[in-house]
Amino acid sequence: MTEPLPDATHAVRLAIEFLTLYVAADTEEKRMEAGHYIGQRLSGADAPDPLQVLRGQLFLNEVLLLSLAEAKGAEPADCRTWAGWWLRTHSSQLPE
Repeated sequence: MTEPLPDATHAVRLAIEFLTLYVAADTEEKRMEAGHYIGQRLSGADAPDPLQVLRGQLFLNEVLLLSLAEAKGAEPADCRTWAGWWLRTHSSQLPE
């Protein structure tokens, strides 16, 4: 992973907060509650900059996907190639 931007730590923590809530939601009702909470955090007077939220999500996804590549046996030099393959493969399997 490349070095994050100076204000990226806060953005990644926000991404972790959102993902933690969503992953913990084991019913559709709880997912809706998590979505509502996330929506509230993203709107209002003290809402984070949308670009920072997106950056945080991207940094977090990068760490998770490269960790998955490593766990699946990819050599360190090949982790990004493996991650690209994984994304292409799983993208086509998403429901329309």
